[in-house]
Amino acid sequence: MANAMADAIGRNARRLSPAFVPAAAAIGAATLALSTWWLAADALRGRPAIAAEVGMVRGELWLRDGWSQLQASPEAAEAAFTRALRLSPMDAGAWFGLASATGRFDWLNPTASKALKMSYYTGFNRSDLIAPRLILLAQVDTARDVELVDLLQRQIRLILTRAPELKDAIGQAYRVAGDANRRIIEAEFKDANQSIPE
Repeated sequence: MANAMADAIGRNARRLSPAFVPAAAAIGAATLALSTWWLAADALRGRPAIAAEVGMVRGELWLRDGWSQLQASPEAAEAAFTRALRLSPMDAGAWFGLASATGRFDWLNPTASKALKMSYYTGFNRSDLIAPRLILLAQVDTARDVELVDLLQRQIRLILTRAPELKDAIGQAYRVAGDANRRIIEAEFKDANQSIPE
């Protein structure tokens, strides 16, 4: 049986194209090079800017770079978040990052409010974003934008009905909210017959 198998392999090996071995070697080398490149970017995660440059086609690395630069340089963070969104346009975290970077000083900036809306549209129920996004939304002047009012109301209802463990985030949002948003939050709590957490 072993001899028959060896004979079959020998016959098939002779029928292979002469270009097969070099092509297989080239494909193997390319796979090895891509794997090394991918792992090199992972190894540099402690240095987000370098990791993002090395792993230039990986949106999550640009997202991490944006968050690492947000406090020191909102402009650099905005560029990193924008690059992350080009690579991964359905990433709600990247949209939230862009809203954070562009809306820090001017919520009349249309990029900031559009980015915040996109963060909700692409990941409304993302539990890791609910609290920080609600706090950011509470600071926005929603009086000029009906969509933002609707998003604020829906987010509060979601927390009150399905995620009561996040009620403290509503309390934080209430403390930083403007008058119009405080009224919206108060109305949602009144409708739910609950009190706003301190």
